[in-house]
Amino acid sequence: MTLGRVICAISGGVDSAVAALLLKRKGYDVLGVFMTNWDLTDEVGVCSQDEDRHYAQKVCTALKIPFQEVNLVKEYWVNVFQPMIENYSHGKTLNPDVLCNRHVKFDAFHRKCQNIANDPNIVIATGHYAHSSLGEGVFEKQDILQKPALMKAVDKMKDQTFFLHKITAESLMKTHFPLGKMCKHDVKSLAINSEVSFTLERKESMGICFIGKRTFKNFISNYIPLKPGEFIDIFTGKVMGCHDGIFLFTDGQRSKLSGKEESYAVVHRNPNTNEILVVRGVNHPIFFSKSVLTGPMHWISGLPEAVERSNKLRCQFRFHHQSNLVDCCLHTLDDGKCLVILDEPLRAMTVGQDAVLYLGDQCLGGAEILEVGPSAHECRDPQNVDYLSFRDAGIWRHLMDKFGPDVGAFTDNQSSKHQIDWKRVHS
Repeated sequence: MTLGRVICAISGGVDSAVAALLLKRKGYDVLGVFMTNWDLTDEVGVCSQDEDRHYAQKVCTALKIPFQEVNLVKEYWVNVFQPMIENYSHGKTLNPDVLCNRHVKFDAFHRKCQNIANDPNIVIATGHYAHSSLGEGVFEKQDILQKPALMKAVDKMKDQTFFLHKITAESLMKTHFPLGKMCKHDVKSLAINSEVSFTLERKESMGICFIGKRTFKNFISNYIPLKPGEFIDIFTGKVMGCHDGIFLFTDGQRSKLSGKEESYAVVHRNPNTNEILVVRGVNHPIFFSKSVLTGPMHWISGLPEAVERSNKLRCQFRFHHQSNLVDCCLHTLDDGKCLVILDEPLRAMTVGQDAVLYLGDQCLGGAEILEVGPSAHECRDPQNVDYLSFRDAGIWRHLMDKFGPDVGAFTDNQSSKHQIDWKRVHS
């Protein structure tokens, strides 16, 4: 018995192949669709998407489902690649996968699939490790009064909700995640004894999809001209070495300087002077902050009642998909921005990254980090915060006056827990 029609995004990898396999075995009428997002070859003249397309076609042939391809190169260029280049050139750290999911995979791709199916309510399945509160109820084609919630996958190591935090409730209402309640090893076990076992031959894709086998430097220098500058010791002002461009580094990154035995790490990149400020030691207190100021929050399932009622919310925070969740308190501000105060300090939070919020297993949404709060080094004396030159002291003085010293100060217990070596703080 055929349960109904569903489109499954096919990438050529094992995850999307197993997603389509599960749908087919359950009795759905599955159409496989491959998306082309990038059309340039790598440095040896090999287009990685040609191989992806070959495997995607092979998956559909093996499963005896139709195969189609959609071209989203323009959408990817405008909504993902150009913003990434703009941010990198200004010393910001942006995650292109987040933009790709928001604007391409769960927006433009959805519209293309609706046209293919001639059905504005067609359900699109993907191989992402995530879960929707609707589950298979998404296929019931009935009016959904309550917005669906984006939930963590059962496999917490593979969970991809961080990268999905900017998708809309409207997209989620028409999305199904067949792998959401499976662990990766179960997916592989299912694949190895199936028609799509050949997908296990492929290496799992990691990193930025369009770079291919090139180094990041070799790739990005085609779009942002190399602009040599100097590494400057933030405390002494001494020139410590030279670099090829601020866009090749991010805050907190270890930087092995020529002729220096000890490791230095990046504190700040100045796009105006092209200088990179560094400090000796990767765990210096200058890297540990306890608060971030974000842009307006994108709430996937709508504004939480607690925020609507009191302009604040206790929840959990992460700014990197592999980092542990940290308890926090979110405060909404009059200008639409948000202040997130963490219960524990985190290392190297960076402007341009995303502050992603969770409540239990639910991913609530997120927002871009606009400013990072004063560090442990700056807050040695909570009564007299010694702001660094690049910190917007006016903003943080105002926020500390309004919300108290927790915006920046640490307890002795926290500094000990995070192994901040106070004796090595430069004066």
